[in-house]
Amino acid sequence: MATTISAITAPVGIRDGTAIMPNTEADLAVMTGLLDRISVKDGGAAELPGSWETDRNLLIAEVTAFIVAFQTLHKRPRIDGVVDPGGGTLKLMNQLASEPPFAAIVVPAPGGRSEEIDAGLHVAATASVSGREPLRKAVVSSKYTRKLVRVDQSSIKWFGVVVPRAVNVGRVPHVFFTPTPYQGGYQDNTYDAFSAWGQLWDDYTSRMGGQMAAATATQVMIIPFYKNAQTQNLGQFQSNWQEVISAVATAAIGAIDPLLLRDTFTFDRIVSSSFSNGWIAHKQFNSGRGAAAMTAVAFDIDGAAAQPTSLGWRPSNGLKYINRPIPAGQANPMGRDYYVGDRWGEIAELYAPMDRNKTHFMCSAHLLFHGVGTFRS
Repeated sequence: MATTISAITAPVGIRDGTAIMPNTEADLAVMTGLLDRISVKDGGAAELPGSWETDRNLLIAEVTAFIVAFQTLHKRPRIDGVVDPGGGTLKLMNQLASEPPFAAIVVPAPGGRSEEIDAGLHVAATASVSGREPLRKAVVSSKYTRKLVRVDQSSIKWFGVVVPRAVNVGRVPHVFFTPTPYQGGYQDNTYDAFSAWGQLWDDYTSRMGGQMAAATATQVMIIPFYKNAQTQNLGQFQSNWQEVISAVATAAIGAIDPLLLRDTFTFDRIVSSSFSNGWIAHKQFNSGRGAAAMTAVAFDIDGAAAQPTSLGWRPSNGLKYINRPIPAGQANPMGRDYYVGDRWGEIAELYAPMDRNKTHFMCSAHLLFHGVGTFRS
């Protein structure tokens, strides 16, 4: 693996104890991730127990204290409590940081669920998504293998992986963010064992991964199963996600067939997506180290129905599916916004009786196929 260099976009810390720097969320995540790779003897936090503060002001104060201690220990020319982009303190930190030791381990599918899937899916027929006419349904074949992977060294411990059953494995990770886990009754106190979260793995590897596989794109879906407490801050994953995803995909694909990869899973671009209020975690991810720049396309699937709504967020290369009527006098799609409200047509016939909650669910169950197939990475 290439040496991991941590970079920030703006100063981090509190200058001379009085001037608060920008301390962007992404840069704070980079800094905590970097400090976690530096030994305590060198002024870092690698061997220290516990986690970083979650309150923004407390986190800034905590990171600043580490910066002051680091600068003091290494007798920096100026001990000001700030790490500047391209500055000497940041360069020294990168020199002292060890490579993140990500050991990705494939574990048995939760509850003995099947890992090999060969299924027919109902999706929104691609040609019917644009325009104003009712959506038509299509039945497509979806064949894939899904795995559950654990990474103990990552701020996000559990990942679902969906690998389409094809001769050539795609080298584009499709990173999907689920809605907040508590909506399905999943609680953080059962996260570490994950056995109680098995249905969440089953639902989204089959629903979202199945549509991706059916669209026959050269993608591998990676689903980070984050805690409820991580909704607003994914922790170190925002800065080390490239290394984590590489390790997760390598482990999963190797467990399927060691000959599918000659070495580790590497990539130079990604696709990302989210459903409902999963857009909040999706946004955090998109602001992390290099994520926006590597994103070929980002799908926001009815985040407009979430509270808060995603309508004010436009990810880089973003595309939205919105379960609302087409605005009067507008074409559909309107730019990169696809409106499907009141157009469910043949798909609605699969559900009875019909209500608003079901049409929200239907966005996740039937629309990603159109996105992946139409906007290929």
